[in-house]
Amino acid sequence: MLNPKHTTVDPDGQVPQAIARRYIDYRSGDTIPTETLLQERGWGEVANMSYGDFLIWLENQLNIEAKSAFSTLASNLTRHYIETRGLSEEEAQARAKRNAQTLGRFNFPVHACGYNWLQSNSDSAAALAQRVDKIIAGYRQARMTCKQAILVTHSMGGLVARYYSEVYQDKDTGPGNANLLGIVHGVMPTTGAAVFYRRMKSGTESQAFSPLSWATSQVLGASSREMTAVLAQAPGPLQLVPTPEYGNGWLRIEKPGGSALTLPAANDPYTDIYLERDHWWGMMDEALAMPELGLGAPDRQGALNEAWEAYSRIVNLSVKTFHSALSEQFHTNTYLFYSDSDAHPSYGTVTWHGREVSYGSDTLMSARMMDQYGERRMITERDARGRPRFYQYTISDADEPGDGTVPERSGSTGVVQARESLTVATEHEKAYDQEAARWFTLASLLEIAEQWE
Repeated sequence: MLNPKHTTVDPDGQVPQAIARRYIDYRSGDTIPTETLLQERGWGEVANMSYGDFLIWLENQLNIEAKSAFSTLASNLTRHYIETRGLSEEEAQARAKRNAQTLGRFNFPVHACGYNWLQSNSDSAAALAQRVDKIIAGYRQARMTCKQAILVTHSMGGLVARYYSEVYQDKDTGPGNANLLGIVHGVMPTTGAAVFYRRMKSGTESQAFSPLSWATSQVLGASSREMTAVLAQAPGPLQLVPTPEYGNGWLRIEKPGGSALTLPAANDPYTDIYLERDHWWGMMDEALAMPELGLGAPDRQGALNEAWEAYSRIVNLSVKTFHSALSEQFHTNTYLFYSDSDAHPSYGTVTWHGREVSYGSDTLMSARMMDQYGERRMITERDARGRPRFYQYTISDADEPGDGTVPERSGSTGVVQARESLTVATEHEKAYDQEAARWFTLASLLEIAEQWE
């Protein structure tokens, strides 16, 4: 079973090929094998199937050498500014020219940094701080001027970067943002994602199937049973649940007859949903947190109580405090893009639709044999006369525009604080494969670099 305390980042993953340049050791003048250099830069730490093509593209664009390539780059940036940022042709050409000049002033080596996403994102932020310090020190030792880094993040990595930038404090080097010139965020779940609740309660959503989502389900688990066993003890993923800023009423339990319970009711999703233990719609089914316990296990309830207490500590000490510390905190040089696509619906609201089932019906009989931790729940309640009433609740499909994971309402949070933002119609995992996202990222990097003195 995956455990955040026993899981580490593998630095020896596949390194992508097709880099259009040679690398020279400035000290010896010898050519450095490309794979060796990219491994040293951390490229093997991140999933090649997700990020390989983008890393190649970014490295090639930021380190062009031929004069003709500069002209092509300026032309592409001009088109980007006109088509996606609404600039006039004259304004776009002027900005693209500045970008090209900035590109000629500096070296832009592209590093990658994987992280243990099971552990708290605050711990990952501390690890990121150490990596940035090491990278900057390495270039200084090579007698290059290097004072700050620019971060490009994807998804949950944006939370790690923001915590490092705005919350983390090093006793020797001070705040993290002292080492950062700026950050570009892509499809960041800024205020969380309701799909996390859905996956804890019902497993991986079927409509999100893709080769990559299938691979993810093999790691995290395709069912609620498999998901809960891993995630109930993992602070990092739990920190992806909707924050108070996400809003009230994103969980609905619709009862037969038209009445509905909407939660959270007063900006407290922790009490109302994540730590709700007495009602079936609470996020964590404690019986699934310890799958090794059979029904007849000695002191089973005592073990389940311990599992619940461990989970509660994570929610109170890691999730709630992380959300509070990060609320409305952004680097002053923030650029971000997100998806608002109807073609990639995301869970903005999770709804359980209920209907009454008569005793002895085929539905009730078959329900007794079905998985009670999937997309349906069979609930027994007592009416005013004490008679049992049977209700079947079915979880809803995704209902808001987004990227299939992060709804627009969360991804767009931070637009006010950002210097520039962009909407891109994209699927979550492959966001950096979109041409508009790539050129936005490149232009943003160069605009940030222009400010370096």
